[in-house]
Amino acid sequence: MDSVSEYRSEVGEVMDYIRHIFKALRVSSSQFEKELGLSAAQIFVMKKLKMEPGLSINDLALRTTTHQSSVSVVVKKLEEQGLVSRTVSQEDSRKVVVSLTPSGLDKLGEIPRTVQEEMIEALQKMNPEKTAVLAQVMKEFVFNAGIIEGNAPMFGEDNR
Repeated sequence: MDSVSEYRSEVGEVMDYIRHIFKALRVSSSQFEKELGLSAAQIFVMKKLKMEPGLSINDLALRTTTHQSSVSVVVKKLEEQGLVSRTVSQEDSRKVVVSLTPSGLDKLGEIPRTVQEEMIEALQKMNPEKTAVLAQVMKEFVFNAGIIEGNAPMFGEDNR
């Protein structure tokens, strides 16, 4: 195979992997929306709050590996549904923390693992050098493709 054919084959392979990722996220998110009335991002945040109750928006952003503005949008939607509440921290009155409500805890009992959880776990299991290379390659790819606009929303949220 000549170098042009090899390059085209590798480009096609990369695009196939990207399509697989998007399909998995789309199918998972629409399934959750249909069955539970929640986006994959909302479920992901709720699961983090179950593991660590009383997190700030910044803490949630760290735990969900996304930007705090994206998490704020998700938390607001969950709050509107009565699944989470915001309260002043007992340790620091300047800090607001987010917690699951009893309704939120009940709703979580119905929810399986998300694709995001599986993806993050797979990345965490990878060799750190490979993860660093992947991060750099992905950054270069999205910048060269011109698809970065501000902060990325959480998977399953379009922040409209």
